[in-house]
Amino acid sequence: MLSLLLFLPLLGIGAIALLPRPLSRIIATVFTVSTLGISSYLLLNLDLQSTVMQYTEFHAWLSVLGMNYNLGVDGLSLPLIVLNSLLTLVAIYSIGEANHRPKLYYSLILLINSGITGALIANNLLLFFLFYEIELIPFYLMIAIWGGEKKGYASTKFLIYTAISGLLVLLAFLGMVWLSQSPTFDFEQLTLANLDGKLTLILLTVLLIG
Repeated sequence: MLSLLLFLPLLGIGAIALLPRPLSRIIATVFTVSTLGISSYLLLNLDLQSTVMQYTEFHAWLSVLGMNYNLGVDGLSLPLIVLNSLLTLVAIYSIGEANHRPKLYYSLILLINSGITGALIANNLLLFFLFYEIELIPFYLMIAIWGGEKKGYASTKFLIYTAISGLLVLLAFLGMVWLSQSPTFDFEQLTLANLDGKLTLILLTVLLIG
């Protein structure tokens, strides 16, 4: 089910690319409403008493790097996924019909939805970082193409900020795993208990800044 939430917006992008331009907004709406419905269904059936990740999916991927397709949600992340789909609908209808490059506009909105969902359901640090970076690309393009008077300046500043933040997040993740000698980036197997307290504080501070 979590993979469906992740890949439905991507299927929507494919449909937008193949079908006539006037249908772009309708297609984006249909796929967003579908993800909203699925995520709401999962939320209504979530076990609120459980302390472990639910609806989990695991597939070995780049195990040599410690990166696996490891998904799961809890009582914090799943409501945010519902909110993500709701805000995607708001984004689709907040400016009226997009007359300037509508296929690209609605495709980028769906890509943002998929990237944010991926970051919220990822239970592997490298997988989270991958989705975190993917969602930043369409944000940059939307600022650069549909921004206001200083859209060039704003998009460049956004790119610099996010490049620095991504680097800090990645360094913190690498430090946590390598220094703790964890065999994988899977969140469930990561423990910082054997690290020095000051070192742990440094790593978490770098992550917080990122």
